[in-house]
Amino acid sequence: MTTQEKTPDDIGLIRILQPETPSRFRLICFPGHTHSTSLYLRLAELLLPTVEVLLIQYPGDSGDSGDHLPQTVPDSEELASKIFEALGDWTGRPGRRLAFFGHRAGARLAHRVAERLERENSPLLVTLFVSGSNAPCVHAPLGPPTLRCRVVALAGDRDPAVTPAGVRAWRRCTSGPFDLETLPAARDYLDSHKREVINIVHDQLMSLPPFEPPEPPGPGGELRLLGRRHHLRPSRTLDAE
Repeated sequence: MTTQEKTPDDIGLIRILQPETPSRFRLICFPGHTHSTSLYLRLAELLLPTVEVLLIQYPGDSGDSGDHLPQTVPDSEELASKIFEALGDWTGRPGRRLAFFGHRAGARLAHRVAERLERENSPLLVTLFVSGSNAPCVHAPLGPPTLRCRVVALAGDRDPAVTPAGVRAWRRCTSGPFDLETLPAARDYLDSHKREVINIVHDQLMSLPPFEPPEPPGPGGELRLLGRRHHLRPSRTLDAE
């Protein structure tokens, strides 16, 4: 079940409703194409209840494909700025750690928004997941990293849209930890290997130092801490160096 929140600049946020138990993480997903909502909702359902998922809905995007052909999302600073403004309080609400997941062009947009968050001293990401995309700095002169958060790059080992050097170049984007996760798949691994993708996201987030958001006070005014975890099968990390 979902709710959709529209903003004046026509950037939508689609939220997977959570059970009563508070989630530990907030994951904001940046699709690479319009009209791809159903794919991300299926992935998001597998992350409940540990992770609350928000999905970016771009201008002119009706959600599911229907009679519409998916369009590649433009990788532009203007669109990234609109998304940053649309996210607003969603990036700073207490009790949940923040992570981004971007696929294809959405990975580069997520990177732009993450840079903006850090430039403006907004709440920092704990992890930026970049999927199916070469790093924007792959052909750029070597310079200082623009992020401090962990970056996790995902790629299919038979994906013609990326190169090994292009994916490894995401390491240059952050001064924080970097991991590369390789899947035995071609372009469509978000669908064909969705369980493995979910395991990677889940395991990476759960490997962070523990943080338990408090439940609302009980009838006696006593604050209780959440102690529940949601476990999935461990994923396999391949060393690409």
